[in-house]
Amino acid sequence: MTERELRKLEGTIRTKMEEIKKQRVSLKDSGIGGLMNALKKVDEASYEKIFPEYKKMVAEYNIFK
Repeated sequence: MTERELRKLEGTIRTKMEEIKKQRVSLKDSGIGGLMNALKKVDEASYEKIFPEYKKMVAEYNIFK
């Protein structure tokens, strides 16, 4: 995966996180889990940077509405 594709994947994950926070889409319907797994396979450092934010989002926001 090129650097450009990696940055695009990170941007997509962050965009989906914002959509989940604003309750535009549910966690399940967003498909963010698959994107996180793809990021982990490609770039572990980026995954480790984003994962705490992801965990915080899941814990704080009512994602089941």
